[in-house]
Amino acid sequence: MRILKGLVLFVGWLITIGTIAHAETIKIGHMPVANQADIIADEKGFFKKNGLDVELKLFQTGPSALQGLLSGDLQAVEAGGNSMINLASQGVSVYFLVSGGMNTPQHPAGSIFVRSGETTIKSFSDLKGKKLGTLPKGTITNLWISNAVAKAGIERSALTEVPVPFPQMGGLLASGQVDAIYTWPPFDTMTEQAGQGKRLVNDTEWNPYAVLNALIVRRDWADKNPDDVRKLVKSMIEAHRWIDDNVDEARAILGRRLKLSESVYKNMRMFYFPRNGYQVMPSIWDYYYLMLKAKELQPIADPKAIFEKYWYEPAKKFIDPVIAEIGRQPDPVVDSLYKIKLQNLSGPISDYLGPWER
Repeated sequence: MRILKGLVLFVGWLITIGTIAHAETIKIGHMPVANQADIIADEKGFFKKNGLDVELKLFQTGPSALQGLLSGDLQAVEAGGNSMINLASQGVSVYFLVSGGMNTPQHPAGSIFVRSGETTIKSFSDLKGKKLGTLPKGTITNLWISNAVAKAGIERSALTEVPVPFPQMGGLLASGQVDAIYTWPPFDTMTEQAGQGKRLVNDTEWNPYAVLNALIVRRDWADKNPDDVRKLVKSMIEAHRWIDDNVDEARAILGRRLKLSESVYKNMRMFYFPRNGYQVMPSIWDYYYLMLKAKELQPIADPKAIFEKYWYEPAKKFIDPVIAEIGRQPDPVVDSLYKIKLQNLSGPISDYLGPWER
C-alpha cells in the first residue's frame, strides 16, 4: 500500500510539473488603436477557453512592439503590412499568421482632416504646398500618402510633411501649425468631437481595401509550441468573428480598455476583420510594390519564394487546421476585393492570390 500510495503521489507530482511547464504565459504586444483584436480575445475569454495564458502588453508605437518581439520579450505582436514586408526582406525568423483589421469602403480606416473653418481645401490635391501632419516614415499611413499623391496627380514633394503622433495631431491642426492631418480611429473621433477639425476625405479613396496588420510570432517559439500557436490562431479568428457580429459591444470593450470616453468609443469607426483569419494576399503584394515605388524597399530577388516562406507555409501549418476544425465562413466583404484592381498591381488580382483564395 505504501508503494502504491507513493506511486500515486509521484504521478500526481509529475502531472503538476507538466501543467506548470505547459502554462507558459504568452506575451503579445499591441498598440492603442482599434484595429487590433487581441483585446477582444482577452476580454471575451477566447484565449482562456482555448487553454492559453496570455498577457497583453501595450506599446505606443509599432517599432517598439516589434523590438520587444525580436528581443525575445514577446512571443507575438500585431504589426502592419509594411513592417511584415520589411521583416521578410531581411530574413527575420518570424511567421505571419492571422490577418488583423482591414479598411474597406464600408469600413474606412484613416481620414484627412482640415481645420473646422477651412473653406479653400476641398480635396487632397488642394494640399499642394500645405503642411500635413502624419506619422513618421515606416508607418502604414505615411506609406499610403504615396498612393494619395499619385491619385491626386501631385508630387509628394509638394507636401510639407510634419511627423507627429496620433494623440497630438488634433492640437497641432487646431493651433494652425499644420493645414491638415492624416489620422486614424479613435483619434479622428477625438479630433472631431473636440472641434479641432473636420473630415476632408477617407483614405479608402486611394486605398480601398488593405490588410492593416497581422499577428506575427517568433519562428523559434512557434516551432517548439505548434499546438499553442494553433490555439492562438483559433482565439483570434473567434475574436474577429465576434467583433464583426457585435460591433457596438466591441466598441465598448475597446473603449474601456483603451481608456476612451464614452462619447468617443460610441462613435468611433470600427475596422473590418476577415472572418477566416487568412491574410488577403493581393493587399500584401500591393504593399510590396507600393514600397518599391516609394523607395522604402529594395527589390527582393525572388518575392514569390519569400511570400511562400513567410505567408503560405505558416497558413498551411497553423491556420488550415483551425479552419478545418471550426469551419470556413462566407466572407462577402473580402470577396469584394477580388473583383477590383489594386493601384500598385500590374496584373489581375488572380495573379496574386494565396492558395486559400483560389
